[in-house]
Amino acid sequence: MAGGVSAGAGELSGRVQSGWQSVRRARYSSAAPRYLATAVLFGFFALGVRTALFPAAAAAPAVQVSRGADAPSEDFALQFARAYLSYDAAAPGERERALAPFLSTQLAGGAGFTPAAGSQRVLWAEVASDQPALAGGRVITVAASVSTQRLPLYLAVTVRHQAGQPLALVGYPSLVGAPAVDTRAAAPARSAVTEAAVLEVVDRVLRNYLAGAAPNLQADLTADAVVTLPTVALRVQNVDQVAWVAGPGSGAVLATVTAADSRGNAYTLTYELGIAYRERPYVDFIEVVPTST
Repeated sequence: MAGGVSAGAGELSGRVQSGWQSVRRARYSSAAPRYLATAVLFGFFALGVRTALFPAAAAAPAVQVSRGADAPSEDFALQFARAYLSYDAAAPGERERALAPFLSTQLAGGAGFTPAAGSQRVLWAEVASDQPALAGGRVITVAASVSTQRLPLYLAVTVRHQAGQPLALVGYPSLVGAPAVDTRAAAPARSAVTEAAVLEVVDRVLRNYLAGAAPNLQADLTADAVVTLPTVALRVQNVDQVAWVAGPGSGAVLATVTAADSRGNAYTLTYELGIAYRERPYVDFIEVVPTST
C-alpha cells in the first residue's frame, strides 16, 4: 500500500517501586541461596534415580503436517490452466506449443482436450483452493474467467513438487465445481463495547485512518504499531457498532462504519482493531499487520 506510516504514542517512563523489608523476610532472603542449592542437588539426584528405574520411552515419530502448495506449484497450475483453456481451433499448433512445457511423455499433446471449433481466451485466472492429493502432490483448483461463458471455469490441476526436484503435472486436469459457500451463516453474538474511552479512540482512529490523516492517527497508536494507510480516502459518516471480539476487555474489537468516497459511493466496512491499555486505551493494529506474512 502507498503512504505507509509506522507510528505510536510516546514511550511511557517506567516506575520503580521500593519498600521496606522485615527482619524475618531479610533472614529468609539471606538463606535463600543455600536452600536453593540444596533443592537443586536433591532434584538432580531424584532425576538420576528415575532415569535408572524408568528409562525414557522411544520418541514417537514426528507427525507429518500437511502444508499448502508452494509458490512455484501455484504458478505452475496457473500457467498450465491458461494454456489449457485458451485455444483457437483454426490454429491448434499454437495451443500444443503452449502446453508442451507442462506435459510429460505419458500425456497427450493437448492434455486431453481437443477443441473442435471457435476460439476461447482466458480473461483472468487465480487459485481458488489447494488440497492434498491422495495420489501425491497438491490438487490446486484454478478459477478462470473465459471469453465463451459468463460463469468462471474451475480447473483442478494436480501438481507434485518434491524437495530438490522439478515440478510435475500428475495426470490430466479435471473440470470441477466452485468451492462451497454458506450464504446462511450467522455472525456470532458479541458483547457491545460500553467503555467511553475505547469508543472514543476507535472513532478517532477509524476517521483518521480512512481519511489518510497520518499525523492525527499517530497520536492514538502504540509505539510498536505498524500501519499502512488505504490508497483511497474515505469520510466516515458514522461508527455504527463496536463490539469486543472475545468478551469485554479481550484486547480486540470489531468496529462497523459507514463511509463515503469523494464521488459519493457508500461503503459499510468492518475493521478489527487491537486495543492496548497504557494510561488510556491505544490501538496497536488496524485489521491487518502489514509486516506479517
